[in-house]
Amino acid sequence: MSGLFPTPLRFEPIFKEKIWGGAALREKLNKGAPAGRPIGESWEVSGWGDSQTVVSTGEYMGLTLGELFSLCPADLIGTGAAAGKNKGFPLLFKFIDARENLSIQVHPNSEQAQKRGWGERGKTEAWYVADADPGARIALGFNRGDVTREEAAEAAEKGRFESLLNFVPARRGDAFFIPAGTVHAILGGVLIYEVQEESNTTLRLYDWNRKCSAGNLRELHIADALDIINFNENRTLTPKPVVVDKGEAFVRETICDNKKFLLSRYSFSKSGEASMEAINGFRVITVTAGLTEAHANGHRVQMGLGQTVLIPSGLENVRIVGVAGSEALVTTG
Repeated sequence: MSGLFPTPLRFEPIFKEKIWGGAALREKLNKGAPAGRPIGESWEVSGWGDSQTVVSTGEYMGLTLGELFSLCPADLIGTGAAAGKNKGFPLLFKFIDARENLSIQVHPNSEQAQKRGWGERGKTEAWYVADADPGARIALGFNRGDVTREEAAEAAEKGRFESLLNFVPARRGDAFFIPAGTVHAILGGVLIYEVQEESNTTLRLYDWNRKCSAGNLRELHIADALDIINFNENRTLTPKPVVVDKGEAFVRETICDNKKFLLSRYSFSKSGEASMEAINGFRVITVTAGLTEAHANGHRVQMGLGQTVLIPSGLENVRIVGVAGSEALVTTG
């Protein structure tokens, strides 16, 4: 059954200029990002506020993701997800080009966000390193298990919060899990594919004493951030890929599995296809190497590096067809 949305959906990405951005989205992913400007993000599938991606082809061309959702939530994301109390498309997908360090930051969970009037959802996320310079790193959690709120407050106020952080190498193909409440930062020289809850609430603890275009230090949110940090974080933040399926031409691995989404990687050693079962939920497919095709309900969508499609709930005969060396990330919501 395909419901109101019988075909895969493609969207025009939204490019975000950032003080720490660069040219990698254009140069490494062949995206049509504006040249000569520091473009830090490409929002691939988004229903967030005034940054909603627009369908680029087909019957629903010109409609935003939010407008699609309002037509029939269950047909788009599945009856279970649509029955939840949160309104709107639940996840946001983006590429992030960190030419320079991003701020050290933390995000709230849903309960904290709702209590403080920051929106319906918190922001748990996962990163997949699509490309990285030699020696690149990210910051993920604390470097000790006994860091206290008082110690963190003092470090933040004195501008030395980085002394408390756990710095981890970032190499192409690495994956990281960032649950709400975990302090983190993407550092310079890393190109990230991010899957996150649909939220844009970010609390900065430290920003490397960086100034905005007007010459002022960027705003920090230390008091709120200290309330949000999970000082007892003990979950695995660097999940190892787990092989769950092998075909003649591909390997499927679980990259990150949590209560918000399941992120998988399909790697093709030679030309072939990988079939997927019909589910009561949606899928988002993004190509991170080579060329692939997404098939669903007899429809075919050709996909190149950095391109994304949304497979609405209930579509049958879903397949990825890849050439040797191609790689696709699939998120199930």
